Order: sequence, then structure tokens, then C-alpha cells
Amino acid sequence: MFPKDLPSLQLFIDSLEDHTWVKDTQGNYVAINKSVEKAWNMSREQVCGRTDFDLFPEQRANYFKRADDLVVEQGHQTTVEECAAHDEYGNEVWLETIKSPMFDQHGELFGILGMTRNVTRRKQVETRLAITSEIFNNFQEGMMITDKHARIMDVNNAFTDVTGYPASEVLGKNPRFLHSGHHEPAFYQELWQQLADKGQWKGEFINRKKDGSVYPQIATISAITDDNDDLLHYICVFEDISNQKAHEEKLRRMAFFDPLTNLPNRAHLSSLLEQSIESGQRHNEQFATLFLDLDHFKHINDSKGHLYGDRLLTQVATRLTKVLNHRASIGRIGGDEFVIIVSGYESEAQLLDTVDETLSVFNMPFNLDTHDSLRVSASIGVALYPQDGKDSETLLKNADTAMYLAKKKGRNGYAFYSPDLTYSSVVHVKVQSALHDALEKRQLSLVYQPQYKLDNQSLLGVEALLRWNHPELGLIPPDQFIPIAEKTGLIHRIGTWALTEACRQGRAWLDKGVDFGKMAVNVSALQLQRRDFVPQLIRILRESRLPAECLDIEITESFLLTDRDQAVERLDQLRRLGIEISLDDFGTGYSSLAYLKGLPISKLKIDRSFICDVPEQRDSNAIVQAIIALGETLSLTIVAEGVESIQQVEYLNSHGCHYGQGYVFSKPLTAEQIEWLTQQRGISDPS
Repeated sequence: MFPKDLPSLQLFIDSLEDHTWVKDTQGNYVAINKSVEKAWNMSREQVCGRTDFDLFPEQRANYFKRADDLVVEQGHQTTVEECAAHDEYGNEVWLETIKSPMFDQHGELFGILGMTRNVTRRKQVETRLAITSEIFNNFQEGMMITDKHARIMDVNNAFTDVTGYPASEVLGKNPRFLHSGHHEPAFYQELWQQLADKGQWKGEFINRKKDGSVYPQIATISAITDDNDDLLHYICVFEDISNQKAHEEKLRRMAFFDPLTNLPNRAHLSSLLEQSIESGQRHNEQFATLFLDLDHFKHINDSKGHLYGDRLLTQVATRLTKVLNHRASIGRIGGDEFVIIVSGYESEAQLLDTVDETLSVFNMPFNLDTHDSLRVSASIGVALYPQDGKDSETLLKNADTAMYLAKKKGRNGYAFYSPDLTYSSVVHVKVQSALHDALEKRQLSLVYQPQYKLDNQSLLGVEALLRWNHPELGLIPPDQFIPIAEKTGLIHRIGTWALTEACRQGRAWLDKGVDFGKMAVNVSALQLQRRDFVPQLIRILRESRLPAECLDIEITESFLLTDRDQAVERLDQLRRLGIEISLDDFGTGYSSLAYLKGLPISKLKIDRSFICDVPEQRDSNAIVQAIIALGETLSLTIVAEGVESIQQVEYLNSHGCHYGQGYVFSKPLTAEQIEWLTQQRGISDPS
């Protein structure tokens, strides 16, 4: 399985003039270079992800498939086609196609590399060698002519350049002095047999230079006969393909190894997991998949820079490799995520020892700069084969899930996967991580829910409601991310943004002549407790030019519980500015006359949890009526939240609650929808 994104591989093959492509084991093209796009007159998008049968006529596709099968069967690079063609100017050229299987370090096939190169020059030499000595001596490929007994009669300059032997030292000798010892006698026997049967041999072998070094070469050996088919000479045309082999090795490493840490990448690791699964099935053994993620790595990258983060990842990889010491397979699958495959343990205690050893990598600080060291922790999730998954994808997913649980439990530790891990527990950690980027990536927005007078449905005002639409997690409800924002301290930035945006929108409506009543905005108790909240709100009103009397700040009872005197003073400051103050979700906290007495509020909002049960449940009816009576006693406007039926409207209105909001009237609306709505309905005066 190849990675989905191989930018380094693509850059590399695009630099090659030869037509170059890579297929996976299923025959799907995963990469082609620009030369292929030009030759085939097809874009990379049209080719990648498709097979030969998708791209070419069936006869041609079958030919390519047979060539692929031959290369896989032989297990080494093979010339699969040599044919005449015409270039863009109409000239005849000869093209040679070679294909090579790609294996990982365990000998497992991962794909096929193909290259088509122009070999016209070599072809011309082969046919004209007998009469063109100038071409012979200046040809870039090495050439050697022997008699029928294989004694060297002549070599060209390229022969000397490649092998290091001058002509004077080799004439009259048998070419076996070039043998490297890398090939068995059977290899040469087959070569001579093919020369005898077909008059030509093409292939690749390893020879030795004069200095003792070995090199790979590709060669064509042809038998030259006279008119009576009597053997006269042998001609060998060859070239050193060391660079080509280096390119192939580089391609292989780029395809299967992480360039930063030199560890197996996601594609290679998936293959290693599949091998572990096959071995586990065959020997009825279990193994563990460890998903390791550095804690707060994003903060390190953001504060120190990506080069600093790369140094850290490199040192982590080095330490993991040293500590696990070939007892486990280690891979980096992206970012700060590492996967470790542990097998061969005899008990859970042994596995836990390995997990502890892995975490011990982070006991010592990392020296990432001359004068700087950094302490880092990590969280590990563990999934066991076969109980936690019987395929690589499931094992990785479940180990990842367990890792999020480890982070939720406090980080710097591990957690085992179990089916009891719920989606919500995983999402909580993902939400916490993603919330840091919500403002910068403009994922937050406001919608506005109208508040109505119940008897004639005239508009009292609108409540600004915060929405977070994450590109992967979808629409995340406020009751899920607001507590996280408060816990992490992000509520101050998010709350400031919401106030600023609501005031800006209110001013925009006024400039258009839209009479929206009051703009209600929820403010967290944590925001209100900050000393700079009121000055900050004054600045927002001044910059937005929204009149203070148009703003309605909604608070919850929790604000009143920490320091009531300070709370009253803060609310008095807001009221002196002309801002209306509402007590939201009344009835769900420590509601009492003691808390309400003397508070500078003008509105009580009955929580939806009570409204949803009226008029059917007596207990809820009694609570709602008590809140209404309390509000009347204190001369407060009462607003019901979550009104969803006509029966609730009639009940509330008949018992003295004359204002409400909810889906029976309107769902939360966009700013444009509010503009349309105000044209249809008037504004109600709560006084």
C-alpha cells in the first residue's frame, strides 16, 4: 500500500527525462512523471488510481499485465520490451522498457517501477558496429568485440572509462576476468545457452572493475554470423547503471520510509502490520499495536518553529530505536504520531514493561539547541490483536482511540483499548485540541434567535448564539465546547470575539434601518470576573458604535456565587452604561431571593428544562409559576426559553409570562433572515 501523498517522490521522478511510473501490487498507477504525461497525452490525475485496463485497449493492457507478472515472477529488473517508435518530429527511435519489482526490507513486494528510455543510439551501434569504427570508439556505452572463442579483439573508450582497464591489458583475454563472483555458474550457462539458441542475450549483471569495486551493468550480447550462419564474433554493448540503481533505491526509500526519522512510513507500517497479522494467524499468537503521540507538540511547533520540532521528532525516533533495540517495529505515520508493533511477549506484564520502557524515553530532557533543552511527555494507546482488531486499519484506529483516552486521563501515560470507550470521550479530546484553531481558521459564527411577545408575536429582541462548524467534526454544540473553552481559558478570546461580532452586527442592522430591539449576548462568569471586562466592553461599544441601550448581557447564577459583592458592583457598572442585564437559565442553579435581592437585573429567563414539560407535568408547572410570581414581585420581565408548542405558548401567556423564544416561533436565523423578519413584525415594548 503506497502513501496517498508522495510529494518528494513526485519531485524526484519529474526530474528524470526517461518515462517513469510506479504501480502498486494491484496494478494501480500511484505516480507518473512529466515525461509520461507528455508521451501518453494524459494528465497525472487521469492516470493515477487507474490500471492499464482503464487506460489502454485490452490487448495492450494484457501485454503490460503479462510483463508485470514476469517481472514479479523473476524477482529482479527485466527488460520487457524493445520497439521502434517515432518521436515528435516523425523520426524513428528505439525505446526500451525495463521494469523492476520493489521490495521492502523483509522481501515483501510493494509495487513495480517502470522506466522507458530511448535506446536508439545503442541500437544504431549494434547494427553498424562492423563498419563504423568512429561510432564504436566514441560511443558512450561500453563496447567489447570478441572472436568466436570469446577472446577480446577490441574495446572502445567507454569500456576503459567504466572498467578501468585499457585496451592493452585486455586484448586476447577471456572476459571472465571481469566476473565479480556475485553470480552462480548457472547464470553464465543460461547466458551462453541463450546466445546459442537466439543469437542474443540481454540482461543485467554485476561485474568488477580494475580497482576491485563492483558495479551493476545492463548489457546486450549479440552473436555475429556470416552469410552461412557461421559464428564470427560476439559483440557486447553495456553501460554502468549504478546511478539508475541508486535512483531506484532512493525511490524505494521515499516510498516506504519517513525522510525525517528514517523510520517506516504509514505505507510500510501498514505492510508490517499485515505481516504481523498473518504471523499471528499462522501461529495463533497475539501482538500489540502502540499508538504514541507527543503531548502538546503543536505548542512546541508554534512557539519554537518547525525546524525545532523536527529535531525533537528525530531525537524521539533515535531514542525509541535504541530503547526497543529491534524488539519491536517502529514507524512514524505523520506529524508527532509514532506506531510501535510489539510481538513475542509472553504475558501482559512483559507487554507493560515494554510500554514503560517506551515511556521512559521521555524521562530525560531533549537537548535540541546549544543552550536549550526541553522536557516532553507522550501518551500511548494500546490495541491488542486479535481481540481489538483483526486488520491493520482497525488496530490503528482502536490504538488511536485508546491514545486519546490516555490524554484525557492526564497525559504522560497509556491506556488500553476496550469496547467501552465511547465516541464522546474521544471527541472531547479532539474538540479540545481543535478549539485552539477555531478563531484563527474562522470556524466560529453567530446566529440569532428572535424573542417574541407571546400574545401578538411582535419582536422583543434577538439572542446571539455561538456556532462552531468544524470541517471534520461537523457542527459542535455550544454545551460541548463552551465548558472546554472555560476550562482551558479560551473562553476569554472566544467570548470577546462573540461580543465584538454581535455589536458589529447590531450596528450594521441599525445602519440599514433594521429595528431589532435588544441584542442579547451570553457572557461567561469567567469573563465577567476579569478586571478588564468592563473596559474591554466599553472599547467594543465605542469601536462598533452600537448604543449601549441596544445590548442585553445575559449572565448565569454561577457568576453570583464566587463573590456576590464584587458581582453586584460589576453589574452596576454595566447598568450605568445603559446595558440591560438578564439572568439566564434561571431555576437550574442556586435560585433564591437571597441571590436576587438587590441585583441590578431587569429580566429573568426560565430554563428550557422546565418549559419542555408544561403544561403536562404538575411539578414543572409549579416551578414555572413560582418563577413567574418571583419575577412579578421583583418587577422583572420574564422570558421563557425553548418554547416549542402552541399549548406552551397559551399556558405561559395565561400565567403571566408574556415573552418567549423557541422553535414554535423561529429557529436561530442568519443576519439576513433577521432583516427580513423585522420587516414583517413590529418591535414589542416590554415595559
